[in-house]
Amino acid sequence: MASMARILFCWELGGDYGHLSRLLPIALALRERGHEPVFAVRDLLGAEALLHRHQLRWLQAPLWIGQVTGLPPPISHAELLMRFGFLNTRALTGVARAWRAMIDLVQPDLLVMDHAPTALLATRGLDTPRVNLGDGFCIPPGGRPMPPFRWWQQENMKRVADSEAHVWKTANEVLFALDAPPLASLSELTACDASLMLGFAELDHYPDHPGAHWLGPLFSLGQGSDVIWPEGSGPRVFAYLKPGYPAIDAALGALAKLPARVLAHVPGASAQTVATFSRGSMRVSVEPLDMEAARRDCDLAVCHGGNGTVSAMLLAGKPLVVLPSQMEQVMTAKRLETLGVAAVVMPDAAAAIAALFRKALSNAALGRAARAFAQRHTGYEPQQTIRAVADRCETLLEPHR
Repeated sequence: MASMARILFCWELGGDYGHLSRLLPIALALRERGHEPVFAVRDLLGAEALLHRHQLRWLQAPLWIGQVTGLPPPISHAELLMRFGFLNTRALTGVARAWRAMIDLVQPDLLVMDHAPTALLATRGLDTPRVNLGDGFCIPPGGRPMPPFRWWQQENMKRVADSEAHVWKTANEVLFALDAPPLASLSELTACDASLMLGFAELDHYPDHPGAHWLGPLFSLGQGSDVIWPEGSGPRVFAYLKPGYPAIDAALGALAKLPARVLAHVPGASAQTVATFSRGSMRVSVEPLDMEAARRDCDLAVCHGGNGTVSAMLLAGKPLVVLPSQMEQVMTAKRLETLGVAAVVMPDAAAAIAALFRKALSNAALGRAARAFAQRHTGYEPQQTIRAVADRCETLLEPHR
């Protein structure tokens, strides 16, 4: 076993608690093995909520805070990176140097990346071993150009290639300034000593991911408030929705009218929202609810398509209604639709929410497909994934101790 090492967990892009929720159990497992985890995080509020109780240390990750205007919605990984500094060589070099300065201060023996493209760029060529951890959206398939987000429709491939060429050029200008090895292609940015995919291949954001090493999803269970269903005799619907979802009121209103008992978690919901929709056979909670109890007892789950929630529900054999609000969730929703385990309301079709909820509640085929998914993955436990990631980290540490 490797002797005590300091491991820096780097998270740069993405919102909410999903990234920290999958990094945290790995960090705790490595700490139990005698190592010292330190975090560089995008969101300090999330760190306070999740990391403080475990007495873990964190720093603010170096981030691009500029505003890029005039760009159309991104259709590829390269166009996503454009929004985070990969069109501005000077600014991106500054963020990359800040990452290097942080690494000089922390002196980690291993770097674990989760959706941290600038950290990946900044640490290219360093002696410190690196692990890239994430789902298919964070670690997209290779190729030149890399595939567009919307694999199910025709895209302007000249635009995809031109955008990638611009981003690749900027990245290599930064690497030249850092005296680091250039990228032969943009997809090489994600190449690390180990790339570990957290999820199920069936739920990958892209339908084709050659060489991906899938370990299984990580999600938190058994935490949060007790699940107390409204009284009644109808089917039970569990919803996890965000207050910033543009059609949140329409979604909650449609849920309230279902012939069902509805329990909805809406983090940060206003007191007015809670009062308006917590009536009759529906209750709205701003506090997180015990996901283990919710997935065990519900008949249908409603969410935006986050990897952890989707995986947890499908492993319990529960069908879904998915209301994606951004591209990563749209890609997941398309895969779920293909599997037949979810009904989907795309962002431009909010008017169909009420009808789709009613249809999903009576659609026995969704339940059969979800139970078949659960059967295919009988016996999966997140603990086995945590152990596999910790083992791989220690393998990489050995030559450096």
